[in-house]
Amino acid sequence: MRPHHRLFFTRLCFFVLLFISIACKNQVEKEPVSAEEDPIGAIEDMLDETKALAKEEAAEVDEETLKTLESLRQEHFAEGTAGQKLYQAIDAGKDLSIEVFLFKTLNFDVDKAEVLPSMQPELQQVAKILKAFPKFKIEIGAHTEGVGDLILNLTLSQDRASAVVETLSKMGIAKSRMRATGYGDEYPVADVEMMEGRMANERVELTFLKK
Repeated sequence: MRPHHRLFFTRLCFFVLLFISIACKNQVEKEPVSAEEDPIGAIEDMLDETKALAKEEAAEVDEETLKTLESLRQEHFAEGTAGQKLYQAIDAGKDLSIEVFLFKTLNFDVDKAEVLPSMQPELQQVAKILKAFPKFKIEIGAHTEGVGDLILNLTLSQDRASAVVETLSKMGIAKSRMRATGYGDEYPVADVEMMEGRMANERVELTFLKK
């Protein structure tokens, strides 16, 4: 074999081996890395896992639910409201039985249980979703701020929860699908010594009744 032929053959073998090496490397499954060894790689692994879980969750949304959601896409669900959070949870295929949906605008007057006009839009959004999904059964739970007489607060919270259920009923949601529960001061979420804490404690939540 002439020298230039031998050189050409050697180079050709080198490139063939290089191509095979790259191809095999791409086919090998990526091993997870620790944050200590490769922080960036560890973050990429976490992102990949999160994306995979998101796809898996989305796949759990059945075709009938997707069609129903499509009919609601034209609705404008105000930012941070119970309607928006409920719509997003359904769309993501989340387990609604373990979710808590906090109402944003259900702020009652002091010691009152009257549903004010400012509360109506958020309740109407929730009512639209409940009408679209007639199998949903919910609980409306009301909580007080955490100060004052325990019995009076329990009664007040029950009256508020019942008032919300009554309002949803007037919007076309059957009472048989809803339960009103007043929790009084039983489940605070913030420090009652601070005004901000008392405001956070006084809230109305929507949860799903377990079948």
